[in-house]
Amino acid sequence: MCGRYTLKTDPRMIAAQFDVTTILPELEDLRPNYNTAPTHAVPVIVAREGVVTMGAMSWGLIPSWAKDPAIGSHMINARVETITEKPSFRSAIEKRRCIIPADGWYEWQNIDKVKVPYYFSDSQGELIGMAGIYERWTAPDGVVVWSTSIITTAAQSHIAYVHERMPLLVNKRLRSVWLNDGSAPLDAVLEASDTAYNITCWPVGKEVGNVRNNSSDLIVPRE
Repeated sequence: MCGRYTLKTDPRMIAAQFDVTTILPELEDLRPNYNTAPTHAVPVIVAREGVVTMGAMSWGLIPSWAKDPAIGSHMINARVETITEKPSFRSAIEKRRCIIPADGWYEWQNIDKVKVPYYFSDSQGELIGMAGIYERWTAPDGVVVWSTSIITTAAQSHIAYVHERMPLLVNKRLRSVWLNDGSAPLDAVLEASDTAYNITCWPVGKEVGNVRNNSSDLIVPRE
């Protein structure tokens, strides 16, 4: 799974790298987040009527038919192997795909019942694009909530020793196809994921386990 990630890059730089045309007002004061967690409002890139737009959504997908929005906290990830079969994700993968930008993500390695956190990022420091889906949910009082889920896949072989899962990464040459092609080219994105970025990782401090901790110290390598 992917349960924590970082996004410290300025919205304008994100927009430039992902060919975003419009940045919605809620992201104008976006601050670096070194400990992005479920239920946080996160930047999400979508294509609407041909316009690539970046806005904020709640991390944790709330299906349109949900009775209680709290279900979103349990739906932060969608497995690529079963996403087209699950009622909660099936409509979104067909019609509402997105890219969730990040500088890196965290995962925990189990060593003799002790969990050791690791940080994963591109070796050249490039922004990565995680494949996602999104949904619109309307509360009984009429308030609309947009939410998102990160698609996960099997970890690349050189980092699988830490954890067997990782985000599905969208190769740069497939970004437009992923956002705009209604045929949902999952196979193409999956095949190109391993070469999308040169991912490296290192152990970090246990402080990342507490969502209240949020500083650049969280990604500093530890012994």
